[in-house]
Amino acid sequence: MGDRANFGIKQNDGNIIFVYGHWAGKGMFERFAKALDNNRTPSDPVYGTRIIISQLVGEKWNYSTGWGITLNYLEDAGMPVPVYDFATDTVKIHGYCYSGGELTITEPTERFTRQEFIDRHLVLV
Repeated sequence: MGDRANFGIKQNDGNIIFVYGHWAGKGMFERFAKALDNNRTPSDPVYGTRIIISQLVGEKWNYSTGWGITLNYLEDAGMPVPVYDFATDTVKIHGYCYSGGELTITEPTERFTRQEFIDRHLVLV
């Protein structure tokens, strides 16, 4: 049970930090677009990664479950996986599959610049 979603943040060295939200599937692209929009340092992965993760998790830092972080693999999945790449300033949407006993992302099905992704998915009120 849950509404699982993963959000990828690809570092300049090629590693991908995945942020897993057990109940984050509904509105996930809007949530990711908001996190990317609030990252005012797209050329700095050190600060940018912290900002994006903080925006995704929000006020839930003290909860023992609900959010998790992995490196280069998915813990669980249920939705397409958006991955932001600092080196190219792009967002790619991936599927997921089991490979060698691990859950991993597939080749991207969609590609956006960071700003195109924000413009497409951020709902302004």
